[in-house]
Amino acid sequence: MKSEGQLFCIGLGIMLGSQLTELARARLAAADLVFFHSNSHYLAGFLHKINPNLVDLQPFYQPGQSRLDSYEAMMAAVMVAVQQGKHVVWACYGHPGVASWPPHEVIRRLTALGYRAIMEAGISADACLYADLGIDPMAQGCAQFEASQFLFYRRTVDTSAYLILWQVAIAGDFSLKRLEQNQTGTQALQQRLLQLYPADHQVLLYEAADLPIWQPRIEPILLQDLAKAQLNQITTLVVPPARAKTPDWQMLDLLEVPADHPLRQL
Repeated sequence: MKSEGQLFCIGLGIMLGSQLTELARARLAAADLVFFHSNSHYLAGFLHKINPNLVDLQPFYQPGQSRLDSYEAMMAAVMVAVQQGKHVVWACYGHPGVASWPPHEVIRRLTALGYRAIMEAGISADACLYADLGIDPMAQGCAQFEASQFLFYRRTVDTSAYLILWQVAIAGDFSLKRLEQNQTGTQALQQRLLQLYPADHQVLLYEAADLPIWQPRIEPILLQDLAKAQLNQITTLVVPPARAKTPDWQMLDLLEVPADHPLRQL
């Protein structure tokens, strides 16, 4: 393990400031260089109070350029800093490993070169979703997919569980260039879901609050109205269960579940 340069990929949480862990704050304060994405104009000012040695990665996104090219440029900048012997922090929105391929990949690359590179957990959007919507994912069951992957691949959907689809605004984007709503993709997503759920099934559009003074977006709509809805980069689609769970009677017999147990009453 090379002792000079090192990388910590940390999560800032979703709600600015209030969801930053003590460990993440300590990593930020001790870093020689902090890379971050300016997802809001408040973020740079907040981070500057902790550590003024900042590099904003947002300019790496260029109009019409594939996000893969942008990610490669970001990772190259981070790796150069580590290879120069710096203690580097990559501060990511939410959890650094959720819906974020570059931190995982740069850790793999630096580790292969013998550098210390680790990821530390942060509060992610799904954690906020469970709290804001009052959902226990273990109660009814829960499946999560990135919306484009949900369309590109054949997925088995259990309609007795929650279905959560992320990045629905750019569903169906295979170019990795879109950041705004893709109407064709939204219509395709609605069509796919209508194969599984009734048209009048109520779904939720969810956006976590970025600041304590804001409220989350929790907007119920009918599935048949999804294609007409206003979807933003951070909009998540939550599809509640459409039917009751189906007991596995053979398994209940095998496990010798008593006849009067609540599982037998489902």
